[in-house]
Amino acid sequence: MSYIGTPFINQVSPAFHQEDFTDSSFGNVTVGSVTHANAVTLTESVPGSNAENLQVVINNVIQQATSAYTIHQNAAGEPKILKLSEAPAGSSVIYVMHRGVGTFQMKPPTGSVGSTELAANLKSFTTDVFTGNGSTTAFTLTETPPNANSVLVFVDGILQKSSTNYAISGTTLTFTSAPDASAEIEAKHFGIRGVVRRSTDYQLDVFAGNGSATAFTLSSGGATTNSAFIFYNGIALKPTNDYSISGVTLTLTFAPVNTSEIMARYQL
Repeated sequence: MSYIGTPFINQVSPAFHQEDFTDSSFGNVTVGSVTHANAVTLTESVPGSNAENLQVVINNVIQQATSAYTIHQNAAGEPKILKLSEAPAGSSVIYVMHRGVGTFQMKPPTGSVGSTELAANLKSFTTDVFTGNGSTTAFTLTETPPNANSVLVFVDGILQKSSTNYAISGTTLTFTSAPDASAEIEAKHFGIRGVVRRSTDYQLDVFAGNGSATAFTLSSGGATTNSAFIFYNGIALKPTNDYSISGVTLTLTFAPVNTSEIMARYQL
């Protein structure tokens, strides 16, 4: 999996989260028809409901996981209930350490990521090519995109509209109707794809021409003339020559004819 940020391997976790309690913090915690005695609700979930992922200390004595305490789920299904096997003595000082949870700094320093730090799939787009046979509607992609808007799909050079002309589930590209026999199908993946910590989504805006308007308002900011993909009735337009973007305004160098379709796809 490719990503932008600090590698996951061999990273030192910052200080684990500590929660402090007294004996009076513990009591009955009811979830549905079950009541947990000598229990308290934590602010952090305990990964896997595993008591080993939590260290409990009472009056400076480390308690033994599972035998001295257990973890249970709250009404939302979150493993946040700490239940002691015995009620703590009066005036006890209690604290817990969430040693199964550590937040890593995934943001790389400004200016630290260049072309040499990027994986190959983040530098260029992967293109899957298929040939229609007039009956097949499902095709298998070589990669798993985050969503349908993260892939540009063309049939005989004409851009297809996601949800209207096709859908994507996992690695399966499914057309609403079978491409014609010998039709050339291209699926161009945007460079960033994600499974975990996906960094990017793409916005799709669709406008209709009226024969006079040349300016259209994008629904989100962040697009630039050279980073957005603009299509006119499915035909890709050329940056600067055919259009420009300033802020959230897309301006074409011509007025699209009445009922024509303008599609803008850009990174959020």
